[in-house]
Amino acid sequence: ITPQGGNTGLCGGATPISNEVILSMEYMNRIYKLDEYSGVLTCDAGCILQSLHDYAEEKGYLFPLDIGSKGTCQIGGNVSTNAGGHHFFRFGGLHGTVVGMEVVLADGRVLRMNIDVSDDDNNDDRTHRFQQSSASLRKDNTGYDLKQLFIGGEGTLGIVTKVAVVCPALPTSKNVALLVCNSYSDVLRILKTSKEELGEILSAIELIDSNTMKFVQKYGSGIGDHLISELLSPEAEAADKQPLFILVESQGCDQESDSSKMDAFLTSLYESSTIENGFLAQDSKHIEEIWGIRESCNPSVARAGYVHKFDVSIGIEAYMEVAEEVSDALENANLSDLTVCVWGHVADGNAHINIVSGQFDKDAVSAETIENIVYSSVMKRKGSISAEHGIGQSKRKYMSQIKDGAVLELMSQMKNLFDPHFIMNPGKYLP
Repeated sequence: ITPQGGNTGLCGGATPISNEVILSMEYMNRIYKLDEYSGVLTCDAGCILQSLHDYAEEKGYLFPLDIGSKGTCQIGGNVSTNAGGHHFFRFGGLHGTVVGMEVVLADGRVLRMNIDVSDDDNNDDRTHRFQQSSASLRKDNTGYDLKQLFIGGEGTLGIVTKVAVVCPALPTSKNVALLVCNSYSDVLRILKTSKEELGEILSAIELIDSNTMKFVQKYGSGIGDHLISELLSPEAEAADKQPLFILVESQGCDQESDSSKMDAFLTSLYESSTIENGFLAQDSKHIEEIWGIRESCNPSVARAGYVHKFDVSIGIEAYMEVAEEVSDALENANLSDLTVCVWGHVADGNAHINIVSGQFDKDAVSAETIENIVYSSVMKRKGSISAEHGIGQSKRKYMSQIKDGAVLELMSQMKNLFDPHFIMNPGKYLP
């Protein structure tokens, strides 16, 4: 059985290998409720992420997971790959925000873990007992927290069918700035200063390198073009500068106070010469334009040629160091016709390294060389080869290099316990 959600994954986790039965979650798309006091939203696994954002917003809440594919991806797939997204820095990951879950196991048993989807109008005594024992509580310390095994489990232990996610209140103020700096040391100063100056309202910090920004300018949808033209100045190109672009967002509940904090933050950066240029969004349209630039990175590089995609986690101080080392190694391997692009969630060390070829066809030999170069650079720095996209088929062969033998042995034992006949998404995840 291979479960499929929105088919937006990048590691082959939802792609069958042989003669598996494909189980589509498309019609399991009911949103049950959002508790107005706890903020817990309960829904089916096939719900499109954007629909959960819209539903939560109508109720005065913010769905905490926000990723570029939210118009297509499904929450069950997000949970099964442990998706991170733009606001991981502010709200944490799904291991923290998912408070309840329903899962179907290989033998047909249904695990309901701290989740309530029963009809409030049903007076059946058995249903009432289920409601009492299975409401989506924020705290439940009675036994092993089994739902954590299925977050990021990619359907190899069981199929996620329902989830309960805790949502924060919808912010009433939002400020977004797009900044330009000339070195990664400046980026590190921005990270440190933003935490000091913006504090609890800091919600996202995203990085885009100059190669990526040029592709967005050339192949993007046109959103934010006037901003990009001003930020990619002819003077910088003439001086062969490679600027870095930083998106900083704050969310809060007091527009006057929050705007004052953002102004003070930007002033300190200008006065210390940490940033060379930048824009502060003046209204919701400008905010959409700046975020539109960030979300145009992936489709823009895809229009430039075949893309070798890597989703890695690196110590923040080495974030750009890996990309620079990879670029040098590719040139030494006579693969100099490639362009290394980097963007991602710099505040939590998650880098999306995209290596773009001028051709649109995949070269299997060079692809293997590129993969080895990137993963070697990441692993020697004790990084992770999967920050938020999962393992699937494409990364499973590296598991023995990045996981301790005892850990892999225990993971295999868990697989045997939950799925002794190996029918759940075979050929994925484990080596």
